[in-house]
Amino acid sequence: MKKLILGFCLLAGIAACNTHSDMTSPSGTIDAMFTAMKNGNMDDIKKFITKKDIQFLESAEKLVTSVDPDAIAKMKSKMGDEFKNKVKDVKYTLKNEKVDGDKATVDAEVTENGKTESHTFNLVKEDGAWKISLLNSGDGMFNSMKGDMGPGTQDLEKGLERLKNMNPDSLKMLMQKGMDALDSMKKEMEKQ
Repeated sequence: MKKLILGFCLLAGIAACNTHSDMTSPSGTIDAMFTAMKNGNMDDIKKFITKKDIQFLESAEKLVTSVDPDAIAKMKSKMGDEFKNKVKDVKYTLKNEKVDGDKATVDAEVTENGKTESHTFNLVKEDGAWKISLLNSGDGMFNSMKGDMGPGTQDLEKGLERLKNMNPDSLKMLMQKGMDALDSMKKEMEKQ
Protein backbone atom coordinates (compact mmCIF):
# COMPACT_ATOMS: atom_id res chain seq x y z
CA MET A 1 0.00 0.00 0.00
CA LYS A 2 2.90 2.37 0.76
CA LYS A 3 4.27 1.80 -2.74
CA LEU A 4 0.84 2.58 -4.20
CA ILE A 5 0.58 5.84 -2.26
CA LEU A 6 4.18 6.80 -3.12
CA GLY A 7 3.56 5.84 -6.74
CA PHE A 8 0.46 8.01 -6.84
CA CYS A 9 2.35 10.89 -5.27
CA LEU A 10 5.12 10.58 -7.85
CA LEU A 11 2.63 10.38 -10.70
CA ALA A 12 0.69 13.34 -9.33
CA GLY A 13 3.89 15.33 -9.16
CA ILE A 14 4.89 14.30 -12.61
CA ALA A 15 1.37 14.97 -13.77
CA ALA A 16 2.00 18.57 -13.28
CA CYS A 17 4.77 19.62 -15.80
CA ASN A 18 4.26 22.23 -18.55
CA THR A 19 6.38 23.58 -21.38
CA HIS A 20 6.20 24.63 -25.01
CA SER A 21 7.17 21.51 -26.86
CA ASP A 22 7.68 19.74 -30.12
CA MET A 23 5.49 16.66 -29.85
CA THR A 24 5.66 15.86 -33.56
CA SER A 25 8.24 13.17 -32.84
CA PRO A 26 8.52 10.68 -29.97
CA SER A 27 11.97 12.02 -29.03
CA GLY A 28 10.64 15.59 -29.14
CA THR A 29 7.98 14.68 -26.59
CA ILE A 30 10.49 13.03 -24.25
CA ASP A 31 12.91 15.94 -24.62
CA ALA A 32 10.16 18.47 -23.88
CA MET A 33 9.09 16.50 -20.81
CA PHE A 34 12.66 16.38 -19.46
CA THR A 35 13.08 20.11 -20.14
CA ALA A 36 9.88 20.89 -18.24
CA MET A 37 11.00 18.72 -15.33
CA LYS A 38 14.43 20.38 -15.19
CA ASN A 39 12.84 23.84 -15.29
CA GLY A 40 10.48 22.90 -12.47
CA ASN A 41 7.38 23.56 -14.56
CA MET A 42 5.09 21.51 -12.34
CA ASP A 43 1.74 22.66 -13.65
CA ASP A 44 0.66 20.62 -16.63
CA ILE A 45 2.55 17.49 -17.72
CA LYS A 46 -0.80 16.22 -18.87
CA LYS A 47 0.09 17.59 -22.29
CA PHE A 48 2.80 14.89 -22.49
CA ILE A 49 0.77 11.85 -21.40
CA THR A 50 -2.01 9.76 -22.89
CA LYS A 51 -5.71 10.38 -22.32
CA LYS A 52 -5.92 7.09 -20.43
CA ASP A 53 -3.17 8.22 -18.05
CA ILE A 54 -4.91 11.57 -17.57
CA GLN A 55 -8.17 9.78 -16.70
CA PHE A 56 -6.35 7.60 -14.17
CA LEU A 57 -4.63 10.59 -12.55
CA GLU A 58 -7.81 12.64 -12.43
CA SER A 59 -9.67 9.74 -10.85
CA ALA A 60 -6.95 9.40 -8.21
CA GLU A 61 -6.91 13.16 -7.61
CA LYS A 62 -10.70 13.17 -7.23
CA LEU A 63 -10.48 10.37 -4.67
CA VAL A 64 -7.79 12.12 -2.65
CA THR A 65 -9.62 15.45 -2.83
CA SER A 66 -12.82 13.83 -1.54
CA VAL A 67 -10.95 12.84 1.62
CA ASP A 68 -8.81 15.96 2.02
CA PRO A 69 -9.64 18.89 -0.29
CA ASP A 70 -6.21 20.48 0.20
CA ALA A 71 -4.14 17.29 -0.19
CA ILE A 72 -3.43 17.51 -3.92
CA ALA A 73 -2.30 21.13 -3.69
CA LYS A 74 -0.05 20.26 -0.72
CA MET A 75 1.45 17.27 -2.55
CA LYS A 76 2.08 19.21 -5.74
CA SER A 77 3.68 22.05 -3.82
CA LYS A 78 6.00 19.80 -1.81
CA MET A 79 6.82 17.54 -4.69
CA GLY A 80 7.39 20.37 -7.16
CA ASP A 81 10.38 21.73 -5.26
CA GLU A 82 11.72 18.28 -4.40
CA PHE A 83 11.34 17.06 -7.96
CA LYS A 84 13.09 20.13 -9.36
CA ASN A 85 15.99 19.61 -6.96
CA LYS A 86 16.20 15.92 -7.82
CA VAL A 87 16.34 16.42 -11.59
CA LYS A 88 18.36 19.65 -11.79
CA ASP A 89 21.67 17.81 -12.27
CA VAL A 90 20.25 14.95 -14.30
CA LYS A 91 21.68 14.57 -17.77
CA TYR A 92 20.04 12.48 -20.45
CA THR A 93 20.63 11.21 -23.96
CA LEU A 94 17.80 10.02 -26.18
CA LYS A 95 18.50 7.27 -28.69
CA ASN A 96 16.97 4.37 -30.56
CA GLU A 97 13.66 5.99 -31.48
CA LYS A 98 11.52 3.27 -33.03
CA VAL A 99 8.18 4.10 -34.63
CA ASP A 100 5.67 1.42 -35.61
CA GLY A 101 2.50 3.13 -36.85
CA ASP A 102 0.91 4.96 -33.92
CA LYS A 103 3.23 3.39 -31.33
CA ALA A 104 6.83 4.21 -30.56
CA THR A 105 9.61 3.63 -28.08
CA VAL A 106 12.51 5.88 -27.18
CA ASP A 107 15.48 4.72 -25.16
CA ALA A 108 16.99 7.20 -22.74
CA GLU A 109 20.25 7.07 -20.85
CA VAL A 110 19.74 9.06 -17.69
CA THR A 111 22.75 10.06 -15.58
CA GLU A 112 22.33 11.25 -12.02
CA ASN A 113 25.12 11.53 -9.45
CA GLY A 114 27.52 9.77 -11.82
CA LYS A 115 25.25 6.74 -12.21
CA THR A 116 23.75 6.04 -15.64
CA GLU A 117 20.59 4.02 -16.11
CA SER A 118 18.77 3.10 -19.29
CA HIS A 119 15.02 3.56 -19.57
CA THR A 120 12.58 2.85 -22.37
CA PHE A 121 9.64 5.16 -22.86
CA ASN A 122 6.52 3.88 -24.60
CA LEU A 123 4.57 6.45 -26.61
CA VAL A 124 1.38 6.48 -28.64
CA LYS A 125 0.14 8.97 -31.17
CA GLU A 126 -3.03 10.76 -30.07
CA ASP A 127 -4.65 13.55 -32.07
CA GLY A 128 -1.49 13.95 -34.16
CA ALA A 129 0.87 14.32 -31.18
CA TRP A 130 3.15 11.77 -29.52
CA LYS A 131 2.18 11.09 -25.89
CA ILE A 132 4.03 9.17 -23.19
CA SER A 133 2.14 6.11 -22.00
CA LEU A 134 2.95 6.10 -18.28
CA LEU A 135 0.85 3.13 -17.29
CA ASN A 136 2.22 0.99 -20.11
CA SER A 137 5.89 1.72 -19.47
CA GLY A 138 6.38 -1.59 -17.69
CA ASP A 139 10.13 -1.44 -17.22
CA GLY A 140 10.61 2.15 -18.27
CA MET A 141 11.55 5.24 -16.35
CA PHE A 142 8.20 5.85 -14.69
CA ASN A 143 7.98 2.31 -13.38
CA SER A 144 11.39 2.73 -11.78
CA MET A 145 10.36 6.10 -10.35
CA LYS A 146 7.25 4.65 -8.75
CA GLY A 147 9.21 1.86 -7.10
CA ASP A 148 8.76 -0.98 -9.59
CA MET A 149 5.17 -1.45 -8.53
CA GLY A 150 4.44 -4.20 -10.99
CA PRO A 151 3.16 -4.81 -14.47
CA GLY A 152 1.34 -1.53 -14.76
CA THR A 153 -2.22 -0.56 -15.51
CA GLN A 154 -4.07 -3.48 -13.92
CA ASP A 155 -2.21 -3.23 -10.61
CA LEU A 156 -2.65 0.54 -10.45
CA GLU A 157 -6.33 0.33 -11.34
CA LYS A 158 -6.89 -2.40 -8.73
CA GLY A 159 -5.01 -0.32 -6.17
CA LEU A 160 -7.08 2.75 -6.95
CA GLU A 161 -10.26 0.69 -6.64
CA ARG A 162 -9.10 -0.56 -3.22
CA LEU A 163 -8.42 3.01 -2.15
CA LYS A 164 -11.91 4.05 -3.28
CA ASN A 165 -13.39 1.35 -1.04
CA MET A 166 -11.32 2.31 2.02
CA ASN A 167 -12.70 4.04 5.05
CA PRO A 168 -12.11 7.80 4.48
CA ASP A 169 -10.36 8.20 7.85
CA SER A 170 -7.97 5.35 7.07
CA LEU A 171 -7.27 6.83 3.65
CA LYS A 172 -6.59 10.24 5.17
CA MET A 173 -4.16 8.62 7.62
CA LEU A 174 -2.35 6.90 4.72
CA MET A 175 -2.17 10.17 2.82
CA GLN A 176 -0.64 11.85 5.87
CA LYS A 177 1.93 9.06 6.09
CA GLY A 178 2.73 9.68 2.43
CA MET A 179 3.20 13.39 3.10
CA ASP A 180 5.40 12.56 6.09
CA ALA A 181 7.45 10.24 3.88
CA LEU A 182 7.91 13.08 1.37
CA ASP A 183 9.07 15.36 4.20
CA SER A 184 11.52 12.70 5.34
CA MET A 185 12.85 12.24 1.78
CA LYS A 186 13.29 16.00 1.49
CA LYS A 187 15.31 16.12 4.70
CA GLU A 188 17.50 13.25 3.49
CA MET A 189 18.09 15.02 0.17
CA GLU A 190 19.07 18.21 2.01
CA LYS A 191 21.71 16.28 3.97
CA GLN A 192 23.39 15.15 0.74
